[in-house]
Amino acid sequence: MQANEKLNATNLLVRRWISYCIGLFLVALAISCSVKSGLGISPASSMAYVAGLANGWSMGTWTAIFYTSFVVLQIILKGRAFELKNLLQVPVSMAFGVVVDFTNFLFSFAPDPTNYAAQLGYLGLSLIIMGFGYVYYLPPNIIALPSEGVMQGISYRFGLKNSTAKLIWDPLCVIATFAISLTCLGGIVGIREGTIVAAFGNGLALKIFMKLFKEKLSDPLLGVKSTSAVQAAQGQLG
Repeated sequence: MQANEKLNATNLLVRRWISYCIGLFLVALAISCSVKSGLGISPASSMAYVAGLANGWSMGTWTAIFYTSFVVLQIILKGRAFELKNLLQVPVSMAFGVVVDFTNFLFSFAPDPTNYAAQLGYLGLSLIIMGFGYVYYLPPNIIALPSEGVMQGISYRFGLKNSTAKLIWDPLCVIATFAISLTCLGGIVGIREGTIVAAFGNGLALKIFMKLFKEKLSDPLLGVKSTSAVQAAQGQLG
């Protein structure tokens, strides 16, 4: 009996990690899809996109750099409440940067949008992919991406809901993107209507897809209902 329990625990742990990795890949794929739309990308990713245009480094490289800096920001915001396990966000950031470069490479083979309707199509597709990404990435409750960690840090420091913290964090990211864009590129790049859609649409996609999969919310891969997984996912909504 004990051997079976250990086997089941190991099997679940493996499934959690597979689910987590699939989710991160889908999140990166959604980001690349929004880049392809040309209508602007989510606030947290826009800084990396514009910085890459400014100096020629890849978006994935800058994603890793900014996300690592977000870990430092979490330490400042949380102080002694910062958990050492969250330092694992640094290697996750580096790995995620590599995945972003890979998904950008994949989308380089996709046809460029030739009209506004096609651009909206890519933007809508990015929201759908992001929704599926959340279903796989959030329920295993392993390591949050640093951008989400900062929102949690703001929430902790100022006693706010996560949803309210997001309303603070997203505009700060947009302002930083504006600054990089104006200083290095001489104009506004990377911030368009798609940025606003992503800021609100990603949260909406999270709500919709989590509701769709609520009855099995350890997600389709884990296959068993998990109360902690549901709570972890709902925590992202504030």
